[in-house]
Amino acid sequence: MSWIIILLSCIYISICILYAWFEGRKKATGFIGSLLILLVLPFIGYWIIELLSNRKAKGCAWCGNKYNEAVYCGMCGKNDNGDIRPGFKSKDDL
Repeated sequence: MSWIIILLSCIYISICILYAWFEGRKKATGFIGSLLILLVLPFIGYWIIELLSNRKAKGCAWCGNKYNEAVYCGMCGKNDNGDIRPGFKSKDDL
């Protein structure tokens, strides 16, 4: 019976590490914070991380698109330096 508990614990810890590595790095809590939350609060840690630590979009300084999260803005096609994405076609060009 004890080998089953050890096996399930190893599987759970592996899942926590993988989630914290792939998703936690994108959140405000980071890898270590996400891993600690998942290990301390086993079944509700996922929802706590998702609800409390979403980063806000950085927005676009050129067109005011407050939902921009990419390197190049989807509306104006510019990055932080003002360079236009190669191959970008604006609505005015169409």
